Amino acid sequence: MLKQFYFFCFLIGMTHLSQAQHLQLMENRGEIGLFAGQSSYRGDIAPDNFKFYNSYGAFYKKNFNDYGGVRLNYEKIRIGSEDSLSMNPYAIQRNFFFSRDFHDISLLGEFNFTRFLPGNKSYRFTPYLGIGVGYLFETKASNFGMDSLSTILRPLQIDSVIFPIVGSSKGVVYLPVQIGFKYNLTRRWNFFAEAMYRFALSDELDFFSDGQFMVQTQKLATGSDVYKYQGSRSGKDQFFSVKGGISYNLIKIYGEEKWKPGKRSLMNRLKGEETGQAKPGFFSRLKFKRK
Repeated sequence: MLKQFYFFCFLIGMTHLSQAQHLQLMENRGEIGLFAGQSSYRGDIAPDNFKFYNSYGAFYKKNFNDYGGVRLNYEKIRIGSEDSLSMNPYAIQRNFFFSRDFHDISLLGEFNFTRFLPGNKSYRFTPYLGIGVGYLFETKASNFGMDSLSTILRPLQIDSVIFPIVGSSKGVVYLPVQIGFKYNLTRRWNFFAEAMYRFALSDELDFFSDGQFMVQTQKLATGSDVYKYQGSRSGKDQFFSVKGGISYNLIKIYGEEKWKPGKRSLMNRLKGEETGQAKPGFFSRLKFKRK
């Protein structure tokens, strides 16, 4: 008898729980996430080769609805390259190299291609697109240099002592375009992978701007050879990063609407009006004509 009573209480509790879940309203207010990946650069030094460095960061996203929101990114990023990695004979002869470390902060509008509802199996996956603006803060002294292909050609003399010519500001503004996909693992957790391509509003990420000349004099036993190197005409520098990570959904769940004395909810009021209407009976449907 006692077991039957416990079983009956269990059924009552499960029925009440299912009704409460049905009355719950879930709102996905945003996300916080962590990611890691690799970054690379494309510019004047070794333009036909991509050298990758590790990167990592975090983000916060504020959702406007199930399709989009605003996202704030932070990424610790490093870019660099070496002419010695190029297949271009001109770049190999020039043999420049550089590396720079940045704090990367960007603000993007992010838009889902499909509706995204955490916890719903029908809407748990979406590709997305992000567009915005970003800024790079240099974290430490940069490394720029040159070297010869053979130690026999040493020492090197640089006629232009002011090279590289770099602006006084160490920050760089850029325009990012981000594309990725996201998959909801549980109601709270997601997995995502994305790539961000950045169009820098500067041609001096590698310290070598368009039209800038570098004069290099090599002293040999037979005399001196002078080489002049010029930055390419490819325009502004660019760089990108590819990463993957996890994110946590900032979900708020609203429970059943509470009743207050003297005040009825809209749903209860509509139900009352619907049930309160008198239905015509059998005799009321009969119409008699008076003589």
